Amino acid sequence: MIKMYFLCCSYRTRIKDNGIIKLRIAGLDKQINHSTRICIPIADWDSKKVQVKSRNEQAYILNKQISDLRTKIIDFIESRTKNNEIISADLLKAHINGESKETKGLIDMIQYYIDTNKGRLSSGTIKQYTSIRSKITKYLNQELLIPDFPLDKLNYRFLNDYRMYLESKCVNAPNTIDRDVKRLKAIIHLAQKLEIIKEDPFKNFKSQTVVTHRSTLNVNEIAIIEELDLKYETINLVRDTFLFMCYTGLAYSDLKSLTHNQIFKSIGGKRIIKLQRNKTDENCMVPLMVKAESLITKYQDHPAKLNNDLVFPVISNQKMNQYLKLIMQLAGINKLITCHVARHSFATNSLEFNIPIETVSRMLGHTNIKTTQIYAKITETKLMNDFASFDLSPKTEKQLLKAI
Repeated sequence: MIKMYFLCCSYRTRIKDNGIIKLRIAGLDKQINHSTRICIPIADWDSKKVQVKSRNEQAYILNKQISDLRTKIIDFIESRTKNNEIISADLLKAHINGESKETKGLIDMIQYYIDTNKGRLSSGTIKQYTSIRSKITKYLNQELLIPDFPLDKLNYRFLNDYRMYLESKCVNAPNTIDRDVKRLKAIIHLAQKLEIIKEDPFKNFKSQTVVTHRSTLNVNEIAIIEELDLKYETINLVRDTFLFMCYTGLAYSDLKSLTHNQIFKSIGGKRIIKLQRNKTDENCMVPLMVKAESLITKYQDHPAKLNNDLVFPVISNQKMNQYLKLIMQLAGINKLITCHVARHSFATNSLEFNIPIETVSRMLGHTNIKTTQIYAKITETKLMNDFASFDLSPKTEKQLLKAI
């Protein structure tokens, strides 16, 4: 609750026994101390009625000034509360002094970032930023009891408190928090470029990530899925489009928009997919194996396609993932499988078959090879194949000891 106090202070006056009437406002992000520049004898101040005593010759004029100042502050607070706008100490102090010090709020800045990047970012990424806006709005409303937060007041404490809120109240995993923090950081850096704020609140702030296990399907498990006898057309479609992603490494969004115009003839008559990824706009090239070609032929004239140029009639990501759970049960595969697991499986299996990591990175359309290196883990199959050439016969053992 915002509270106002008018006090008659005896310090910093040149006339003995005189005081200056000061205004103190509490209940905001910080206390405001404002001098009214009204100087009166301390004995003429009525602290109970909070006004100048009538015995003072200028009592009416001075009390009118105090009353007008009080009204000015109340009107400002009521107006901004009604319009659901920020009320900060700096804004109120600027209003009292007749200055214009409107600062952009964090929620406004997030919305500005979304609006100015809609044409550049994918719809999925825009949804992520929209989610961040919703989380921060909820945090401000429930925890800080304010509609928005001034950008120029962002600091380490705000970021740390918000991180703790995501952990405790939203029960977000560390990697989810890290992803949200990185996106929020991009928004704040834009505010710096626009010179809305000067200091970087992320200067000493770091979020943490944990190593997670990425589910993948090996070639044997993919073969089991291929051989399933599925009776229903929709489940067949889900299985086939999922397998196509396993054969090509395409993400769901790229598969959904894949057209025949993105498939070209390459060296030796084989065909290759060439496209710009929807997520990153990065170019990727993927040669089509025989199994992938057969699936394209199967759905060449499928009536469910929105137009003939599309390669597959792809259903929603959510529905795909629901059907994939059923398919894994029928296949006897006890793994949590989603559409994106197909991309992980393609990457892991490609590296397992000794395809150079630079080539895999180009096929996946990664902007940085470090992203591809996530998949460069030693699988059980590769470990056993590599170890098979290691024979510790007496002769080999002598050579090994000699070398050591």
